[in-house]
Parts: sequence; C-alpha cells; structure tokens
Amino acid sequence: MTAPTDATPMNPPPVAQQIGDVAAVALPRRPPTAVVRAALGLRRRLLALADRAVPPQFALFDHSVAGARAAALAAVTRFGIADLLVGGPRTAVQLAEQVDLDPDALHRLMRSLALAGIFSLGRDGRFGLTPMSERLRIDHPDSMRNWVLYWSTDSNQSAWAAIDETVRTGVPAFPSRHGMSVWQWFTEHPDEGRLFASAMRRITELDAPDIVGLYPWPRTGTVCDLAGGAGTLLSRILQSRPELDGVLVEAPLVLAEAERVLEERGVRDRAELVVGDLFGSLEAEADVYVLKSVLHDWDDDTCRRILATVRATMRPGTTLVLVELLQERNEASYPSSLTDLQMMVVCDGGRERSRVELQALLRASGFTPTSVHEGATGVGLVAATA
Repeated sequence: MTAPTDATPMNPPPVAQQIGDVAAVALPRRPPTAVVRAALGLRRRLLALADRAVPPQFALFDHSVAGARAAALAAVTRFGIADLLVGGPRTAVQLAEQVDLDPDALHRLMRSLALAGIFSLGRDGRFGLTPMSERLRIDHPDSMRNWVLYWSTDSNQSAWAAIDETVRTGVPAFPSRHGMSVWQWFTEHPDEGRLFASAMRRITELDAPDIVGLYPWPRTGTVCDLAGGAGTLLSRILQSRPELDGVLVEAPLVLAEAERVLEERGVRDRAELVVGDLFGSLEAEADVYVLKSVLHDWDDDTCRRILATVRATMRPGTTLVLVELLQERNEASYPSSLTDLQMMVVCDGGRERSRVELQALLRASGFTPTSVHEGATGVGLVAATA
C-alpha cells in the first residue's frame, strides 16, 4: 500500500479514475540510482546528527509532534494553498479571502510549516512556495498532493489511532475499526478508492526510473504487468523499449482508464488490455511478468495463492519479476520500515519482506529465483523463472 502500485495493490477493488494526475508523456529523468541513494543516506545521517546535537528530550519532543505537522500539511493541501501561491508570495490575509478561512489561523498554520521548510515566510508576512510545497500543486508533474490527502483520510487515521490494538494482538486495526477490509472500504467509498489509486500511481511514478533502469528488460517480446492499474509502470517500460510489446491485466473499469494513459504516452498500439483477477481467473501470455507492490498487502498464505495463480498462466522458462520494498529483519530501512507499519495496521496480514522471504514464497509456489536488483529508495526487483 505504498511504494508502493498504481491502482493496486489488489485485485479488489476495481478503481478506474485517477484524481488530479498529470500524465507526463516522456519517461521522467532523475539522477542515477547511486546518487539518489547516497543523497537519501546523507539526509538520514544529517537528521540523526542534528538529533544528537541537542538534548535528547528536545529531539524526542520534535518526533512526538510529527503528527501535528502532518495534520497541518494535510490541511493546507485540502485548502489548495499551494495553487494560490503560483503567482508569487502572499500574506495569509490575502489567501484567506480567496478560500474563506480565518486569516490569523491560516497564518499560524502556514508559519508552522515554514519551520519545516514547506513554505517560505518573509519579514513582511508573505508566504511563498518552496521546492516541497511546489509538489502540493494539483498541476505539478511530480505532485504529491493526492498522497498527502490519502494519508490524512479519516479512515486511515482512525486505523492508526488503534495501533496499540494491532501491537497487542497482531491483528490489523483497520477492519476492527471499520467492520470491513480496506479493499471493501474502497469499494463502498469509491471517492476514497480513487484517491488511493491516484496516490499509488504517484508512488509508481517515483519508482519507475529505478524499475526501468535496474532490470534488463528484453528489447523484444512481451512484458505483462499483472494487476498493473492504469498502466503507469507498463507504459514506462514500453517507452524505454520501442520494440517491446506489453499486456496489462486488470479489472474492466481500470482498463478503461489505462486506455487514456497508454494513449497519451504513445504506447497504446503495443499494449494489449486483458481482464483478469489475481484471486480468480488469469490468462495472459508473455515472456516476462511483473507483479508490483501486491504481495506486501497480504499474509504468506494469500501470497502463495496469488503466486500459484500467476504460475499457472506462465509457460515454462518465462520470468516473473516481483517489485517490492525490501526489508531485512534486523535493519532499519527507509522507507520500508515505515511503510511496513502501514501494511501492519491497515492491510490483511501484509508486511514488507526481505529478499530471502520473497524468494522463499517464490520457491514454495514452483518458481526458481534467479536475481535481485535493488534501487535507490529500497525498491527491489526479485526475479524468478517458471
């Protein structure tokens, strides 16, 4: 449920539309994996060094109020403040007039976020955009708006409020709080389901350069993305291999959205759209199959069921590539140690797994593991042959 997918990780529920997404036509560029990994590592070390430079109680205070910062971030995102600042810095009074808010309360809210560098604040009281708040704009090609909005939903936050219950029992809090699984919730609350799908699509876009660059995708033949949402990842793979064909397997409503995405990215003529269900019938012929951010939502038994379904549709000698965040048992890893908690609290026995754990699931389902490739932000590509 993060780093996670596109309109997935499911098959349930069939979620078609994306909210506020911008479908970039070109394959996005970013620094090499090694550079990104080094920068993220340096950031974590600097933050840890800053914590050690002050009395521990001050650092602990800052960590304890992180939820307040997240709530403030969600509020300015819902109010669309970043979009109002595109023309230049403005005061809270000017902003409040446009969205019918209390100017003093808005000033105090944005001032708290300026402390974290999310907005700038001048001595004249005007707030401005920073590289972070630029990504809260609805029209930014790298917008994180819908991720922030999904994370702050009442359903998600109420599940997190019951984390004590999950730690006490090992049972995810979401079903006990809402009387249904998160996937059933999305089916019965389609607006929230679409928001989730859009947020996951944004995460897939962040991961796509690593996924495309790390694995030796064939130059010809066919790649099949199983439960691949609106085709975000498949389109990026096909853009990088002009002679490669693709198959996208999803629910009917999601495939309707995929038509648009694949067309806008210039690969629709090389992509076949197939209705399928990881928990039901699945028929797709390809040389390489991809399963991205699906297994981390489920317990081991369910993962083996999914993999058995996939294995049944594959010809001998073809390849399956699992794309998951890697989490070693005794290592604190970013971001997988954090997303693992989301799996624990919200999903159905889900967890982030190590490469050894993923390979064990593959072996138990009739696969032969072959290689592992790890990206800058912990995303791993674990390959196996049928």
